[in-house]
Amino acid sequence: MNNDEQHERNTRALGLLLLAVGAWILIARFIHINLGDWLWPFWIIVPGGIIMALGFRDTHRGNEGLVTFGSIVAVTGIILFVQNITGQWQSWAYAWALLFPGSIGVGRYLWGKRTGNVAVVRSAEKTLRVAFVLFLAFAVFFEVVLGIGGFRLGAAGRIVLPVLLIAAGVAIYVTSISGGRGSVVQPPAPPQVISAPPQPPVQQDNHPGPG
Repeated sequence: MNNDEQHERNTRALGLLLLAVGAWILIARFIHINLGDWLWPFWIIVPGGIIMALGFRDTHRGNEGLVTFGSIVAVTGIILFVQNITGQWQSWAYAWALLFPGSIGVGRYLWGKRTGNVAVVRSAEKTLRVAFVLFLAFAVFFEVVLGIGGFRLGAAGRIVLPVLLIAAGVAIYVTSISGGRGSVVQPPAPPQVISAPPQPPVQQDNHPGPG
């Protein structure tokens, strides 16, 4: 993808973002929503998106850190936005898995897609799977077993917790095995020995010489 195509994509994305924000503001005016209480996380999401867009302008190796940093900022804003509209601020007890290593996996995945680096994409996918498993396991533990959000499982939590830990361990182990198999380096083929072409047999002169 050349710079002109990337510029067009960034322009279209910016246009869609402005369209969505404008439509949201217009709808909020009609249904009397206090936008200040809803939109403040976008002061974090938008700068993160801008940082990522700046990193995508060039495929230089140093821009990968810029994209990853922008992903961390943007994912932080998204988590805050969801917590703000749901009121579940206690979810930080397990939402950290989406931030670290989740946001790093997102940034590396997008960078791998941008540069066409298959190895980076596969590594990022593995990171995202680990982040999802950690998020799910800790979410069930804190929300269901401990009930920090008001929902408790009761005595059954004594069984659910070890089962979740076993499932998370199995998922991470299987993920590591599958990732390791995909990265096995094939041994080089042995060199081929080129043999010399067979020489024709030497014919002996059986005729007697002059007597």
